[in-house]
Amino acid sequence: MNQTNARSLGGATMTRRSFVKAAAVAGAVGVTAGGMATTSSWLAPTQAVAEPEERITYTFHQSLCNGNCSLKCTIRDGRLAKVEPNDALEAEYSMCCARGISEISHIYGETRLQTPLRRVGERGEGNFESISWDEAMKEVGDQIKAIWDKYGKEAVYVSYSSEPRMGMLPALLGASEMEEPGIDIGIGNGLDPMKAGNGFYACTNETRDMVNSKFIMINGHNFCETGMMQARNLLDALAAGVELVVVDPHFSTTASKAHKWIPIKPGTDAAMYLGMVSHILDNELYDEEFVLAHTSMPYLLKKDGTLLRWEEVSGTKPRESKDEKTGETVTFDPFVVWDTKTKSIQPYDGEKVEPALTVEGVKGASSYKTVFEAIKESQQPYTIEWASERTGIPTEDLVYIAERYATSGASMLGLGMGGADKYANADVLGHAVGIMVALTGNIGAPGKAVGSMHGGRGYSAKLASWPLPDDMKAAEPEMYAYDFRTQPNNIHAVISVGNTLQQFFANMNLTAEWLKGLDFVLGIDIYNNDSIKFCDIVLPSCSKFECPEEVGDVKCAANHIMIQERGIDPLFESKTDFQIMTEIARAVGVADVLPKSQVELVRHQVDKNEAENLAGYTLDMLLEHNGILPFQGIEKPRIGFADQVYATESGRLDVYYEKMLKWDQALPTWEEPIEVYDENPAREQFPFQLTQTRSRFFIHSMYYDSKWINQFFDAYVEMNPSDMAAAGIADRDKVEVYNDRGSFKCQVVANESVHPGSLRTTEGAWARNMEDGHLQSVTNDQMRERRVDLMKGGVTPFNDTLVAVRKA
Repeated sequence: MNQTNARSLGGATMTRRSFVKAAAVAGAVGVTAGGMATTSSWLAPTQAVAEPEERITYTFHQSLCNGNCSLKCTIRDGRLAKVEPNDALEAEYSMCCARGISEISHIYGETRLQTPLRRVGERGEGNFESISWDEAMKEVGDQIKAIWDKYGKEAVYVSYSSEPRMGMLPALLGASEMEEPGIDIGIGNGLDPMKAGNGFYACTNETRDMVNSKFIMINGHNFCETGMMQARNLLDALAAGVELVVVDPHFSTTASKAHKWIPIKPGTDAAMYLGMVSHILDNELYDEEFVLAHTSMPYLLKKDGTLLRWEEVSGTKPRESKDEKTGETVTFDPFVVWDTKTKSIQPYDGEKVEPALTVEGVKGASSYKTVFEAIKESQQPYTIEWASERTGIPTEDLVYIAERYATSGASMLGLGMGGADKYANADVLGHAVGIMVALTGNIGAPGKAVGSMHGGRGYSAKLASWPLPDDMKAAEPEMYAYDFRTQPNNIHAVISVGNTLQQFFANMNLTAEWLKGLDFVLGIDIYNNDSIKFCDIVLPSCSKFECPEEVGDVKCAANHIMIQERGIDPLFESKTDFQIMTEIARAVGVADVLPKSQVELVRHQVDKNEAENLAGYTLDMLLEHNGILPFQGIEKPRIGFADQVYATESGRLDVYYEKMLKWDQALPTWEEPIEVYDENPAREQFPFQLTQTRSRFFIHSMYYDSKWINQFFDAYVEMNPSDMAAAGIADRDKVEVYNDRGSFKCQVVANESVHPGSLRTTEGAWARNMEDGHLQSVTNDQMRERRVDLMKGGVTPFNDTLVAVRKA
């Protein structure tokens, strides 16, 4: 490769072959010598045309964006010319944000991957040469098959981030896969076991239901920005007289709408909830009728902390039933309670059983205690005064929010992804919240809900899956992906779909060392992100605005089913997600099990679906209705668990986590964050906490390369002016943020909204946005040992990070 003639692009150096399709863009197409095309060289200047060729098409914007916008796109002379909300929608759902509008520029931007690439030089240097699709796919096929032969199919790991999406790929390859390891699951690890959630702690009610609440508390969640498409629901609630309290270390857009903003010391949110639980218990503010009927709090515990079961008491064999999905026999040994009617131990669900909430001093039950009594005992250290000391929140404020939450009659608690979720003790927070919800009954009714409000959390519908052979299944990894870097394992190849290597892993220097030792790394993305430089082969994907077939994809979200219609032709030599998945399948000899086209796949998903709220819908109907149709039965907001039936072992809110007994977390037990606690000796050297918040401008790490977005927002750190004065740093200075893991350099901005002692930035910034270094080079990747027994594994504690700052 001629390094002299290659130009740098976003941190990678690339040579050129003849690669741009004549039909990729309108007008003349040119490239710089030895390098990739820039907008100035290949995007034809605007010219007046008497009657330009123009058509309208509809698509949705991103698979995982919680905005869930359906878009109307104007294509003029083969180019994307206008993006606006789909006009077939009711006003409630008709929306489009700056990210969607920016795509007019973004999809033609300088970071766009234009051809397949092959690494030259060392992995991680970011040096590539352009190759043909045939060359790329031969190497991909050869590498994957060689790894299969030597280590087995499970030695290939497929990692997904926000976009692109090719869901059948792991099963096609028999590869290991995992859903978002380490992020967005911290609070869910503690909250969701109680109600048998999936670990991502989605709000139990839809945000349209906010108007039915009396009291809403939002914690660590800048909902008006990260959920801005549903922020209107919060504004409607405020207009209806709902009280809003926001608890967040930093003053935010959402806090500016609140009746009260309560700042909290970073990493101590779990202490706040433990104190609130104690106050609710001590003042008997709990709903005893709800607790007895719908929770596990009356269940009896043995002295060793395990739950007493009916077989041990009666000798009766466990119940047997058939699993409706698998047809397999399932056994269940019921939990037991003290029945006040018969004055004996009985199954919790026995006919006419009247369970006792406490059994202390009860003859016949003296060897046991109820879960409720265990909670009261466990809570004794966590007084409201203790919580005030840990969190920095005045006692009177803690008392106020505890009492309002417990007694308002309809309270909703919104928990954010990207705030308190990113600490090592986030599962303790989630578990404490779960107990507070169960005590007060704030779930399963209008205005009563808990969880993350991202995306509105409306109704869902399951599309039909394309049938693959029974033996074609993804493998379950032997450990979570973040442990691949430090523990012996059988992963020898990674297929990174999107910017996964930056998005999911803290301590990027450690990640880089692990990646250098792999046999093969394949990258698939639309843009030249920070993960690309570690790849051996890179395949360029398309945006949702590029589709060569009548239909390209389908999505159920925001109470609607929506499709991606034919758009502009794929730019450069990029291919759609479906085409790339098919190419990989063909390279290893399994493509015959796939549909022959994207249209065939989408038609199967829609026309063969069995969802009640999509009954009668077909792909043809969607094409006739601007690519979108509402779910049936969405007139009223979704209320989760309205029947108070949960998919837990007992069918109730199971607040006692017997599995976590060995970790002293069967009930939530306070522990400090790993790094940012006050008494950490490391604070002498690294006195600031670094927090990564979410922004309305980005989806994780996506759009940091968008020039339109960069006009309004780019990567920098914010500091409280008092901290800046003490450090001799002025507004807009260039600073270095560092610790013993790494460093990065960028501009600093003074902001009184930032909690003193913290540095605030937005998550996901690329190296190209920094003066030097990388945000993820300093972030904390330490995890608690109990992660092996948590619902979704350990949370990566990105915000549990100490740093120092100095003028650069």
